[in-house]
Amino acid sequence: MPGRPSIDTAFVGPTREELARYPRDVPAFVLLHGFDSSCMEFRRLHPLLSAVAPTYALDLVGWGFTDSSLFSKDKSLSIRPEDKAAHMAAFLEAHTDGRPVVLVGASLGGAKALDFAHTYPERVRSVVLIDAQGFIDGIGNMASAPRPLLWLGVKVLQSVPLRQAANKMAYCDKQRFATEDAMRVGRLHTHLPGWLDANIAFMRSGGYAISSKISQIQQQVLVLWGRNDEILDPSYAKRFEETLPNGRLVWVERCGHCAHLEQPETAAAEILSFVGLKAAAPVAEAAPVSASGAQ
Repeated sequence: MPGRPSIDTAFVGPTREELARYPRDVPAFVLLHGFDSSCMEFRRLHPLLSAVAPTYALDLVGWGFTDSSLFSKDKSLSIRPEDKAAHMAAFLEAHTDGRPVVLVGASLGGAKALDFAHTYPERVRSVVLIDAQGFIDGIGNMASAPRPLLWLGVKVLQSVPLRQAANKMAYCDKQRFATEDAMRVGRLHTHLPGWLDANIAFMRSGGYAISSKISQIQQQVLVLWGRNDEILDPSYAKRFEETLPNGRLVWVERCGHCAHLEQPETAAAEILSFVGLKAAAPVAEAAPVSASGAQ
């Protein structure tokens, strides 16, 4: 984007005062959501990681709750992967106080994480992929489609039937997790001004094409994969393990595409162990007061 203007960036994470309370040698986790999602995707994983280390659930430029008014004002703009990487680099510089960073990318967020780790290797200590996209390059012919066709293609992403269908595909335990509330949370950001224009701007860029970079990633990479993923074929999990120079695969049982939502305790335990940290001890519940002892 010309000039790389400042934008209001949405994230969930510690204030500067809260950041100072964490041990200095503890890395910062940066959580990157999937396609057309938001930081709310990490509503179950974030509390478990932030109890141990500074944790940021980040909405990169063009997605989630980050301000998209720029793209409504200038509909000729595109959002390239390098723009998203530059946005994240600026965010890390402003918020993480020079700490080593662990990127946690879910679905397309995995492509973002790998792309950033390849472009800015000195800023990334390690990477965690959760059912990540990496071997599917770009968005095909849609990148060069006329704007009216792109508009229709994006607009359908807002529809309740499509969101509910995707919701059901995302989970193994559909009855428990593929609820109407989950669909509403996943769709909430689509009502914001500029949402449609920002998505068109990303599609115009052609999307992420990182398959050739995966074998060049030098950081340690943990690959978490739901055994029952219906969105990305589990064969991609083995392909990551075989292609990454320093990759390790862990299967998450009884889990679909979103281990961070369906099995957050398992995901958190694996992530913390991967970086050499221990989970926080659960807070003990107060003993109940008997009726005879009540005042």
